[in-house]
Amino acid sequence: MTSFIRSLSAETLKLKRTLALWMVFLAPLIVVSLRFFILYDRAKPSPGTEAWLMYVRSCSALWAIFMLPLFVTLETALLNNLEHTAKSWKQLFALPVSRASVVSAKMMMNFLLIGISIIILSIFVAVSAKLLSALQPAFVMPGLPVELIVRSVFLPFIASWLIIAIHSWISMRWHGFALSLGVGIGAVFFAVFASGARAGTYYPWLFPLNTLSEERWLPALVIGSIGGVVFALFAIWDMARRDVV
Repeated sequence: MTSFIRSLSAETLKLKRTLALWMVFLAPLIVVSLRFFILYDRAKPSPGTEAWLMYVRSCSALWAIFMLPLFVTLETALLNNLEHTAKSWKQLFALPVSRASVVSAKMMMNFLLIGISIIILSIFVAVSAKLLSALQPAFVMPGLPVELIVRSVFLPFIASWLIIAIHSWISMRWHGFALSLGVGIGAVFFAVFASGARAGTYYPWLFPLNTLSEERWLPALVIGSIGGVVFALFAIWDMARRDVV
C-alpha cells in the first residue's frame, strides 16, 4: 500500500501544468457552454420541473455519447504518453517499488481525473442552469434538483469504467498517441450508428448513454462497472509482467 501511495503521489506531481489537468475543466465547460447557448437562443416556455429535466438530460446526453468517450480517450493518452515520450517506463519499473504499484497508480489516476471532471460537470450544470433561468424568461428553474443532476452525470461515469480501463491499457501498452486516439474516435464513430441497434445494449462505448435509458440502464451499469474493475486488474497484470525495452 505504501508503494502504491508513493506512486500515486508521483503521478500527481507529473500533472502540473499539463493539458491532461486542464482538460478536466475544459471538457465539462465545452459541453455545458454548448447547451447553454443553444437553449438561450432557442428557448421555449417550459415549467420548472420540465425545464430542469430537459436541461440536465440534454447536457448529460451530449456528455455521455460524445464528450465522455472522447475525453477518456484523450485523457488516458495524454497521461500515459508522458512516459512514452520520455521513454521512462524502464526507469519507472527499475524503481524500488513493485511494478504493479506503478501501473495501479497510473490506472487510478485515469479514473480519478475523469471522476473529478464529473464533479466539475455537475457544478457547471447547476450554475449554468441558474444563469439561464435568470437571463432567459422562457426558462424558469426554481430550486436545485441535486438528485437528478447527480444521477444523470454519475451513472454514465460508473458505466464508463470499462472504457476507461480499456483506453488506459491501450495507451500504456502501446507507444503512440495516434493509436490511442484512433481507437477512441473509431469506437465513438461506430457508437453513433449502433445506438439504435439491439447490440448497442452491450457495446461498451454506449454504456454511458445507455444509463439514461429506462430499458438499458441496468446492463450498462453492471457490465460497465464490474467489467471495468476486471479489465483494470487484467491491464495491471499485463503491464507488470511485460518486458520493457
